[in-house]
Amino acid sequence: MICLLGGQGGGRDKWKRGAMGKIAGEHCSTIILTNEDPYDENPNQILADIQLGIQNSKFQTRLPNNADPNFYKFLERKDAIKKAFSLAKKDDVVLFTGKGGEIWMCVKDNKKIPWDEKGVAEELLTEMQMRR
Repeated sequence: MICLLGGQGGGRDKWKRGAMGKIAGEHCSTIILTNEDPYDENPNQILADIQLGIQNSKFQTRLPNNADPNFYKFLERKDAIKKAFSLAKKDDVVLFTGKGGEIWMCVKDNKKIPWDEKGVAEELLTEMQMRR
């Protein structure tokens, strides 16, 4: 299972970040951390909070020095989705968490960036099909 996940910013659900990372680390063969809705929080800190949970799971203990070739971080969510699709092989499951049907990405200074996760995924899959 290839899991793409992030955590909300703006002080929302900070306690969940490590727990989500640990669950992903227990159940996923590849983990890709990315932006979700950082609001005014530092997106790198949000990903670091999730990564702490991953490090407390069996995922990061597979290789010495917590180095794992199946762990990635992308601040740009579209780049993370592209990476997930590029890694997927026959019979793999690619799981996106966090955005679902939301139509905005909430960032610094109360700005909202239009976001269509399904549309982005379809666009990237179409591009990949065209390259084949």
